[in-house]
Amino acid sequence: MSAARYLAQLSDMQSFRAIGAKRITSVLFNVSVPKTLFAMFRLRCRIPRVLVFPKVHCKFHKTAVVGGRGYLLLGKAWDGSAYMPSEFKLMSDSSLTVNGVFVIHTGCSISVNAGGRLVVGSGYASNNITIDCFERIVIGQAVAISKSVTIRDGDSHVIDGKNPISGPITIGNHVWIGLNATILKGVSIGDGAVIAAGAVVTRDVPANALVGGVPARIIRSNVTWE
Repeated sequence: MSAARYLAQLSDMQSFRAIGAKRITSVLFNVSVPKTLFAMFRLRCRIPRVLVFPKVHCKFHKTAVVGGRGYLLLGKAWDGSAYMPSEFKLMSDSSLTVNGVFVIHTGCSISVNAGGRLVVGSGYASNNITIDCFERIVIGQAVAISKSVTIRDGDSHVIDGKNPISGPITIGNHVWIGLNATILKGVSIGDGAVIAAGAVVTRDVPANALVGGVPARIIRSNVTWE
């Protein structure tokens, strides 16, 4: 399935009313009911904002909160594929805000550390994504994230006493992040941008720009993708 078609399907799933009975059944059939109920209980949600699939290890601190009116599908496998061990952690005083339907596929490692804020819109992240949030990470609407991408807003170390430990990351709307790319602290990625496979993004990316390389630089401007 193409990224454009998958994103179009997700954009139609802004609420369970819009999904329809047949699609609800296909989505919920593989959800881990005990893990999803545990998430609801631990996060004090009256409706399941986080739908947890098999092989996801979840840790929710009692002070962590979930907001927004969307749905996070956590650890979903592609059709015909197996589930892989995954991890999702919301630590003390952290928050998750879900503003659309966002799918994080199996093999993920997501950690929102103490005081961190993770905000997701709509779209998907393919297998083996790593997100480490120490301060604030915002992912916009209709975002496509390929396999083995790392998004990390903190270094956990200071070099020569000069670099800040963390800096917020903002990923705009309709952004495509390619295979094995790395997004580092303090970066803002504009709407419609494309991050090439293997790129290491250490500075802001303008809207509709294609960037690649280590560190990433602008390869082309005014690009479109679907």
